[in-house]
Amino acid sequence: MEKDRYIFKILTYNIHSGKDLFMIPKLSQLMYFLKNEKFHIMALQEINENNKRGYQVSTIYKNFLCDHAFAPNVKIGDGYYGVATFSFLEFLKKKHIPLPSKKEQRGMLHTLLKIGNKKLNILNVHLGLNEKEREKQFSYIEKYIKTLDEPFILLGDFNTSNPKFNVPMIDAATKFHKEYQSTLMPLNKRIDYIFLSPSIELIDYNVVPVKFSDHYPVYAEILI
Repeated sequence: MEKDRYIFKILTYNIHSGKDLFMIPKLSQLMYFLKNEKFHIMALQEINENNKRGYQVSTIYKNFLCDHAFAPNVKIGDGYYGVATFSFLEFLKKKHIPLPSKKEQRGMLHTLLKIGNKKLNILNVHLGLNEKEREKQFSYIEKYIKTLDEPFILLGDFNTSNPKFNVPMIDAATKFHKEYQSTLMPLNKRIDYIFLSPSIELIDYNVVPVKFSDHYPVYAEILI
């Protein structure tokens, strides 16, 4: 980090409950990957904290000892299933926002970071499988973004190759001409995204071809 210039490596990753495409447990290998890549902020989807599918939130926290927030979207066993955000900076704010949902409850996790003398909103989402359901979720997210005073990063599993937003934002993949890279193995589609406020300078973007889930991890490097 230079004085008043901060470079951050930000990840979004649907971890498929810590199992690969063939349902083989891969949480240990996944955590080794996360540690080795040294991400500053990690937005994870399909993560559990329950006795049926495992305690992935607390396991990752114990191994990284960083600040974290969990959005418990679905009740499972003695706990929940949802999305979680981990950061090596302390969160100023943690807010779970349930999104309009038809079947499985979907949600957005809003965390706020202070970086130097600036603040940054992180919006971690996992959207629905139904197109009409997603349209309502897109609309809800748009309205929420318009209430924010500070720059934002919107990232996660959007469950579509055509997310529709009418607010100014940068698609990190498009900026680097990588919009055709798949993020979902079984269907060979891009459904995981990183969007940024136009004021955030984007340095790098990549999809990493590791197979610890049915999704590939996606990351961006930004300069604030």
